[in-house]
Amino acid sequence: AASPGDTIVVKRGTYAESVSIQKNGITLMAKGHVEVVPPADESGVCNQPGDIIGICIVASDIDTDGNFKTRTKDVTISGFTVRGFAGDGVFGFGTENLHVSHVKAVDNTEYGIASFDGIGTVLSDNEATGAHDAGLYVGDSPDARAVVRDNRSWGNALGILMRHTHHVTAYDNKAWNNCVGVFVLHDGQDPGSGDNAVLDNTFRDNDETCPQFAEFGFPDLGGVGILLSGSQHNVVSGNDVSGNDGTSNFSGGLVLVNGAVGNVAVNNHLRDNTPFDIRADQSSSPNTFVDNRCSTSSPDGLCESSHDESSDD
Repeated sequence: AASPGDTIVVKRGTYAESVSIQKNGITLMAKGHVEVVPPADESGVCNQPGDIIGICIVASDIDTDGNFKTRTKDVTISGFTVRGFAGDGVFGFGTENLHVSHVKAVDNTEYGIASFDGIGTVLSDNEATGAHDAGLYVGDSPDARAVVRDNRSWGNALGILMRHTHHVTAYDNKAWNNCVGVFVLHDGQDPGSGDNAVLDNTFRDNDETCPQFAEFGFPDLGGVGILLSGSQHNVVSGNDVSGNDGTSNFSGGLVLVNGAVGNVAVNNHLRDNTPFDIRADQSSSPNTFVDNRCSTSSPDGLCESSHDESSDD
């Protein structure tokens, strides 16, 4: 019943609903503790049997094959707890200037909060835990112009996933107890992945193991702070990366694999990551490493050699 531009305030309570938005300018905000949980009725524009989404924002003219011509613009979602959905907690597809903030996405089977094929998405001040894929996701967005900031992501498979994206900036986030803190991925689709920035985040103790990505050609992912796979021309700067402990060739503090070239890693602080604080495989060269404070790297020489790691203690 809402009109474009309306603000909808939801009062305190628990609501068994799957909410769909396809109108411009809608603001949906919680007043007090508002929890959204799966309904008995699985119908809805975004839903399939056994794959139910909590809050869904999609293009107004989307068809059953996922095609659209007109983006849904300027939607804001704020303040909800979205819990226990078999699909995603919050899902955007075909949006422009979607803002999701102060949302708690808890124990949703696929993604916690996800934006597909979006422009200008902002994910800020959210919490995501218990997702079997990524707690926070931006993907299929060759010109994303997206911001992921001040979020907390823990106990998911992936803390933050940026897949098939350009121009995403992720800063001041914290991710821990995931298999991977942040994963910047080129999945083979044109025009690739790159021109993203990972700045001033904290990635610690991401030492779980995730075998479910083997079907995509990855080993058991685990023990990774920052992982760049095939993604190029990104900036990784000012991050604190510690205690990410794994055993595969994809494990470590900052890991570059599968042709991740042209990236710049500068002024990161990496410590107590195994098997290495920084690792670049043979296909991931050249990259630039400047003033990174760490003690172990493969190949040798990627850490700031003049820095005494013990002097910080």
